[in-house]
Amino acid sequence: MVVAPWRPGVTQTIKVTIKHPDQKRWGFQVTARLASNPAKQAGTFTSNTDIRVRCLAGPDGPCNGDVEFASHRSAAVTDVGAGFTYSVDWTPPATAAGDVVFYLAGNAADGNGANSNDRVYTTSMVLSPATCDLTGVPTVSSAVSSASFKGAIAPNSLISIFGTGFQPTGLTRQVLPEDLASRLVPSALSCMAVEINKVRAPILYASATQINAVVPTGTAAGATDVRVILNPTGGTAITSSSITVQTTAAAPGVFTLDGAKAAAQFSNTSTLVADPTAVTGAKAAKPGDLVTFYASGLGDTAGHIDAAVLPGAPSATTNTVTVMLNGTALPASAVTYAGVTPGMTAGLYQVNITIPAGVPTGDASLKVLVNGVASQDGVALRTSAQ
Repeated sequence: MVVAPWRPGVTQTIKVTIKHPDQKRWGFQVTARLASNPAKQAGTFTSNTDIRVRCLAGPDGPCNGDVEFASHRSAAVTDVGAGFTYSVDWTPPATAAGDVVFYLAGNAADGNGANSNDRVYTTSMVLSPATCDLTGVPTVSSAVSSASFKGAIAPNSLISIFGTGFQPTGLTRQVLPEDLASRLVPSALSCMAVEINKVRAPILYASATQINAVVPTGTAAGATDVRVILNPTGGTAITSSSITVQTTAAAPGVFTLDGAKAAAQFSNTSTLVADPTAVTGAKAAKPGDLVTFYASGLGDTAGHIDAAVLPGAPSATTNTVTVMLNGTALPASAVTYAGVTPGMTAGLYQVNITIPAGVPTGDASLKVLVNGVASQDGVALRTSAQ
């Protein structure tokens, strides 16, 4: 599929090509959605003698803002292997609406009327505005751990930046699978970037008042400048004033479900570890159970994974990670793994532990220590004596 960067209200022609060496009959379907809200239609398609637009109102609309699907009217037939290109007119939203995601299915068929030898392919792509045109000056008020929402930050840790003017009011944008095709988290998202000590940070989420990002690998310990830049890849760049936060080699924080209950699950079944009377389907952890909980800011790992990379395999921390339950440190043998979570951002760590004998029935306090620095107070892991 060939699509040019979009300009508000300016119609462009999308080229959709389907090809296969053994096939001769070709069809497709495409839809366009707002990246900030995939349930909402982005712009409109135009019906013609070759293209049909379907929606809740039926073939050829009018769709009146409902989600639309453009497809062939009659599947093209060519010589075997020749392929076919459809031209679809698409009119983008009339006002700035951020990135648009196109979802496409193509059908390469042999024309015999049966499905057995047909090929169906799917793909998607993110399309950004031709020129970023955010206005106003963003203001940064704080930058804290995304796990604890307090304290210092650390290289390769997940942080949340709070302030105003990061996006148009009401617009949110999170990283989509289409953004991660290269297995790298982008350093610009929805016409916005973050610089930490003048280095672009990988960005996971943006709204008008909050940005979630990963502290770049190699960020030096000490006073650290954080700022936000609008229109970083086109248009007129607008930069916030910077704030200063402290960076340390490790700044452990434990992710929670609600600010108090640890985000934890049984390692073998993925069942949540929580009070079953409060969380449907959850269970308390008893002695001998294998439990995984999630953290950030645990420091470097043996693989020295860059902050922007999605790790494909485990990589344990180079720092010793101590886990404490109810104020007592677990033996090192009970902490079976502490490191990156494969397939997730490098800033998300997981810690696997074996629940020791003697735990109480109820909420056991949970803490992580790295280099003598402890995670936040007030985190509980639901346990059962038996």
